[in-house]
Amino acid sequence: MIELPAPYTAHPGRLEDLEEIWRLLVAVSMAEAGTPGFGFDDIENWLTGFPIVIGEDVLLIRDAAGVPAAVEIFHSREPYVRPIAVGGVHPEHVGRGLGSALVEWALGRAGAQVPKAPADTRVKFVIHVAAGHEPSETLMHETGFELTRYFIDMEVEFSAPPAAAQIPDGITIREVEPPSDIPALADAIRDSFRDHYGFVETPQQRQIDQLNHWAGASGHDPSLWWVAESGGAIVGFNLCDDASEGNEEIGYVATLGVLREHRRKGLGRALLLVAFNAFYDRGKRGAALGVDADSLTGATRLYESVGMRPGARYSTWEIEIRPGIDMATADARGGGAGPE
Repeated sequence: MIELPAPYTAHPGRLEDLEEIWRLLVAVSMAEAGTPGFGFDDIENWLTGFPIVIGEDVLLIRDAAGVPAAVEIFHSREPYVRPIAVGGVHPEHVGRGLGSALVEWALGRAGAQVPKAPADTRVKFVIHVAAGHEPSETLMHETGFELTRYFIDMEVEFSAPPAAAQIPDGITIREVEPPSDIPALADAIRDSFRDHYGFVETPQQRQIDQLNHWAGASGHDPSLWWVAESGGAIVGFNLCDDASEGNEEIGYVATLGVLREHRRKGLGRALLLVAFNAFYDRGKRGAALGVDADSLTGATRLYESVGMRPGARYSTWEIEIRPGIDMATADARGGGAGPE
């Protein structure tokens, strides 16, 4: 496994550890970012779905009393060129070398995945940490990671009913009907997110499997998934959750996208306002989402236009594991058209 200072011990994270892992991640996020970060359903659905291999992709460090002190979750999916890790050290155990041990373990997992990546492709390992959290950012620097990006949480509070959605001519917006809509929705997500920083295309069946898992997951509400259609084809989508970071008073916009040829026509705004009105009708007091602070498609401007404001901020750190041809999107194509 890894070497740890006494009296800490490392253990594979297992299904019976889910609640402990969730509580630990919340404690870390509250200390570092001032926000819970995850609801229990988020962790349960993530760790029981593809591509996480429970028992292999989760490392749990316990203290002498057996209490969880640190955790790291490794996530890598086809084509295995951009693995990520999420985790951290409980604030009561910071400064004892546990963070370095987590990164060492995750780097080892990333290195072991390299043979799965297509030949001659570049493999970069990615870690997200709370922006401004000095111990985490110092560790990233010392380990050789490069700061590449910032992501932010956007939030809005409903002080009045949200504006009505103005749906562009020729477009209809309806609820998703799984499983029949899932293959076309998977295609739309792939095509929409080609313009997003760090996007790497995955096999369609994997995307379908992930959407079906999400559609059947704990806490999923099918009435909060919408697609926009033109001529019977999906050209936009908004997949939402009934709670944000476990807070049932806040709705969460999880995945919003518009195909490039339908941007700058108000469709992204319409999909967003459809969700806001649904949240408001359910008695939610606001909505939240996460976005690339330097979005290649101009998404941040859209969210600001409907009253959303920045909240917690996260930094993205990357390290090259193997040089080669980069499969990940780095620049917007087609002039960087926004998602509206």
